[in-house]
Amino acid sequence: MKRRSSIQLNYQPLSKNSYENTVTNQVIVVVGKDKRKFVVERFVLEQNPFKILCEMERKKEDRREVNENKENKVIFIDVDVVLFEHMLWLMQNDCSTLFQLNLKEIIDFYDQDG
Repeated sequence: MKRRSSIQLNYQPLSKNSYENTVTNQVIVVVGKDKRKFVVERFVLEQNPFKILCEMERKKEDRREVNENKENKVIFIDVDVVLFEHMLWLMQNDCSTLFQLNLKEIIDFYDQDG
């Protein structure tokens, strides 16, 4: 995947004041057991491996309650916070290794510590 030059990929931890300031192309992603919140551009979540991660969460949610609130722009993803933040960092820094990740194996590895 090549990064669009007109789009600046961005993410940040959510502060108390930033919820009101999220723009229409951003969503709040609540990650992991600690429920750490990030403001992430929708474009990022539509790219692999984030797209795969979101699809995996939707499949889990089909078996449980729906965990995505489009009206409030909040998505819940149950993975390790360090893993999610590292994936965001790789995406922001245009690292091609991000697209070669075996997401299932990595998630299983992080789950072993939990």
